[in-house]
Amino acid sequence: MNEILKRKVCPICGQYVKKSNYLDNLFNQQPEVNYLAHMITHYRHHHITSWNKCWGRYGGYYRGHWFGEYEEEKKKVNERAKRQLLRKGKKVLQEIGVKPSHFLELANTEEKTMELAVKILG
Repeated sequence: MNEILKRKVCPICGQYVKKSNYLDNLFNQQPEVNYLAHMITHYRHHHITSWNKCWGRYGGYYRGHWFGEYEEEKKKVNERAKRQLLRKGKKVLQEIGVKPSHFLELANTEEKTMELAVKILG
């Protein structure tokens, strides 16, 4: 197995991503989907600084009345993460064998994300 895939290296920043036991158990038979799930979580917490401000310790004060319910906002941010990973991590995703079908295995993947996945990953 490719070291990037195995060690979960972010294709955007090059950092090793902290392993999630939950995601490992959920996608233990699908290494590419497992990798994507870890990258989406990493992206949400490390590449979108406003996410932690909104949902962290003093998030209620920060987000005020302009942000919606947590799960709904998480879906939006995860879709944004998927598309950014496709755009900015194209070469790495191709190198490790990620296919458009792997994105279908992730929760709530939107049609526009799938269109981009097909365009970039064939």
